[in-house]
Amino acid sequence: MGTQYGAIVHGRRADTDAASTVEARAAEDGRVVALIAVQGNLATPSLESVKGAFARVAQVTDGAAVTLAKAAPPPPYASGVAVVLLFGDVAHVATTGGARCYRERDGVLEELAAGAHDAKSGDAFVAASHASLRVGQAFFTTQLQAASDAEFRNATLDAALQSALAPYSTFVAVAAGHIS
Repeated sequence: MGTQYGAIVHGRRADTDAASTVEARAAEDGRVVALIAVQGNLATPSLESVKGAFARVAQVTDGAAVTLAKAAPPPPYASGVAVVLLFGDVAHVATTGGARCYRERDGVLEELAAGAHDAKSGDAFVAASHASLRVGQAFFTTQLQAASDAEFRNATLDAALQSALAPYSTFVAVAAGHIS
């Protein structure tokens, strides 16, 4: 399966900051990609704490996602962390505070509980700094196409994220992965 990634911050900062990223690294049994979104007074340094914990992941388990979500400093520095670890055909999900993780499958966005979820072709996973995405309907409003260049320089997915977030007035940082 090919996958493309993107991360953006949308909206106007209000009372808290937000940051997001997509990170990849080799793990014991293959490559793992982390979709991470953080909210809080010090979202960017908190995101760096989560990235540091990700650099130490050797095995991908549900526990690894929980460890990453809890790697950020406590509120108010990080008031919410969302982590999706994509590894093979599984997405390991964990959140803290007001952050949330989602999967869009067959044009319907659903919030994901902590744990392991299957990942199949056509799925899109989203780590969001805030619980403001509308479930039960399509999130992506433009067709997602396979990346034509390197997966981490994918202007197509970034544009699709900007389009998907255009109707939202709230401040949110998202990191997403689309499996093609």
